[in-house]
Amino acid sequence: MNISTPTEAIDLIDKRGIKQIKLATTDIDGVLRGKYINREKFVSILENGIGFCDVIFGWDCNDELYEKDSITGWKDAYPDALGHIDISTCRELPLEENTILFWLTLKKAENTVMSVQELF
Repeated sequence: MNISTPTEAIDLIDKRGIKQIKLATTDIDGVLRGKYINREKFVSILENGIGFCDVIFGWDCNDELYEKDSITGWKDAYPDALGHIDISTCRELPLEENTILFWLTLKKAENTVMSVQELF
């Protein structure tokens, strides 16, 4: 798919009758974490972003909290990161009917991108 603007993304959703949009990012272990949203929420997130708990950078594959704080932890109460949709990552999900996926980029309050690379 070649989607490069929010308008193109919304048009695609409307033309194909997409019922749900999957927003995803990876946690500290590379496990895909995300949310399913509808069209109205998608438009809102395009305009305002979305809160996404940064605990995904503080727990393991079994959802057990790491004892040592990494990017986040008890020290800052696992605050929400601000998620922004990367329009260029639009993908069809052939095993999930009427669903498309977009990558969610997470940013700290200081507007710096949060990623697993920060740990290394």
